[in-house]
Amino acid sequence: MKKIFFLFLFLILSTQLVYSKEVRTRYGFYVDLPKNYISLSANMDEILKNDNDNEIAINKEYFNEMMAGASKSDLDIEYFFPKKRYKAEFNNIYITVQDLNIKELMAYSPKEVCNAMADTFSGLFNKPVKLYSCEFNPKNIDMKKSPGVYYYETDGPFKNQRLHAIMLQMNGGLTSFASGCEFRNCLTFKKDLFSIANSRSE
Repeated sequence: MKKIFFLFLFLILSTQLVYSKEVRTRYGFYVDLPKNYISLSANMDEILKNDNDNEIAINKEYFNEMMAGASKSDLDIEYFFPKKRYKAEFNNIYITVQDLNIKELMAYSPKEVCNAMADTFSGLFNKPVKLYSCEFNPKNIDMKKSPGVYYYETDGPFKNQRLHAIMLQMNGGLTSFASGCEFRNCLTFKKDLFSIANSRSE
């Protein structure tokens, strides 16, 4: 019986090793990144030039336009793009860090914070944004050292797209893990988003 248990445990651990790799983000903390993703902080020009077999099935024209004329400081976002199956311009995961503390938000009621999120994204996306979900300290997100965690889901910037986001505190500041996804892909990207956020370590 013990042998079966240890064999089962080994299979679970090795599956996790096969499907993810630990990466250091530009903000200094670590996350386990599923193997289907590449990080923008990698040397992307080289990766795309050496992709002779089209292993990375992202829209390279879109990617080059996005990067053209933008310095690293302009793009203070760490993007994780899927290598295959999905249109990366509409389906991706990203991280941002702001020089704020989530305790500042915790001075307000969750309803006030959630409404402010919808207003912020309406202004950012230049269209009315609907808030589909907003939770404070949801059970499926590991708080770790963060005094509080927000999860919210809104319309995304593009048609037929949603934005899923997790906001929490890390040593570097108020950290957001977010995913933009086309409706049909959101279950996969939400699962990957939660997995990445819960894997964080400093």
